[in-house]
Amino acid sequence: MEHGLVYICDASDGVRQHLRELLEGKGHLACDFASGKELLRSLEEDRGEFPDLILLDARLPGSDSLEVLRRLRGWRPETKVVMMSALATVRGAVEALKLGAYDYLIKPFVPQELFVLVEKVVELGHLATENRSLKAEIQRRFDPGQVVYKSVSFGRVVTLAKKVASSGASVLILGESGTGKELIASTIHYGSRRRDKRFLTINCAALTETLLESQLFGHAKGAFTGAVSKHRGLVEEASGGSLFLDEVGELSPALQAKLLRLLQEREFMPVGATRVLHADVRFIAATNRNLEEDVRQGRFREDLFYRLNVVTLEVPPLRERPEDVIPLAEFFLGKYAPGSPQSLCEETARCLVSYGWPGNVRELGNVIEMGSILASGEPISLEHLPVKVSGSAVKSFELPADLLPLDQIERLYIEQVYRQTGGHKVRTAEILQVSRKTLYRKLQQYGLD
Repeated sequence: MEHGLVYICDASDGVRQHLRELLEGKGHLACDFASGKELLRSLEEDRGEFPDLILLDARLPGSDSLEVLRRLRGWRPETKVVMMSALATVRGAVEALKLGAYDYLIKPFVPQELFVLVEKVVELGHLATENRSLKAEIQRRFDPGQVVYKSVSFGRVVTLAKKVASSGASVLILGESGTGKELIASTIHYGSRRRDKRFLTINCAALTETLLESQLFGHAKGAFTGAVSKHRGLVEEASGGSLFLDEVGELSPALQAKLLRLLQEREFMPVGATRVLHADVRFIAATNRNLEEDVRQGRFREDLFYRLNVVTLEVPPLRERPEDVIPLAEFFLGKYAPGSPQSLCEETARCLVSYGWPGNVRELGNVIEMGSILASGEPISLEHLPVKVSGSAVKSFELPADLLPLDQIERLYIEQVYRQTGGHKVRTAEILQVSRKTLYRKLQQYGLD
């Protein structure tokens, strides 16, 4: 049971004492006041601690109880006020409710009636507080102003995302895995008029067709074995908000048809249901596939492609925006080592910038998390990085005093890179920017294999 703070305002000493004892017996904190003036003075002196509930006598001597109610509602509308009266009149109750009273109790009332009311109000207050905190946290996490980048190319994508946010149009986000497509989708949602509604995501490649259909559109009770109750799908849950379909290119033909109908008619039917439902959802889709090629090959519906592709945003891979690597690394350091003065060694920073990042920002985050753990508060050096990453930090070698022919310099350089990568041929070829075939030939030529 949730415990709360209750203020009691009644002219009768006996009533105040009785109510205080009842409430304190249930674990609530209770303060009592003999007049409306005394109550208002107390709240004015300390507005930082408003009670969860105020029990206010409807017939306070020497003051207008409704005026007290009006002032309370003006100061803090979310604080619940319950009027109490031994002389109940319909007119008085209606007027109090019009002014914002939460409820009206008739004296004398049984203790259980009071307990149920107080518990309900306290629970609602705590839920409202949690809801505000969650919204603030979500807004902080997905605040478009907090997106980390320094490159012009990624900045262009963010600018376009902010521009299309208010349009309500469907958006297709293209890019490799791990580039930040969901971050761009959240930037669109939280920059739109739907920001106060839900932003839900689903990975279309992570579920079987049957399970994905149920997750998206919901199912009726008994629709299939194990469907022991009705299930609301994400489309219904996201009503009024946005739904992010990651890896949309993996949808089966049957699900493509259902999604097309939803986009065109704003209606859908849960699995096993007989009644059509309507949905007001903004769709933001993403894929790392070439959907235009899939359309040409008949793997993706052309009409659905154009429905999703009203606006296209293409997120560049991390290797094409090396100026973003260090700002992102520092962001992850703050995330995985909060309050710690952890930093990157200069050699480590150069290594991170020179690495190709096939896993993009997601891989960078994993590398920084690993390095932060291994470094234990010390600056992250090359030895704290995975070998495949630290291998990209090729140390320059000094030429001998006697200048060498070009083929011998080439041999020395290839040998050093090959040793630095631990004999990893694919990574060595990437650093040297040659094909694997060329590398194999050079290794054999110089006797390094």
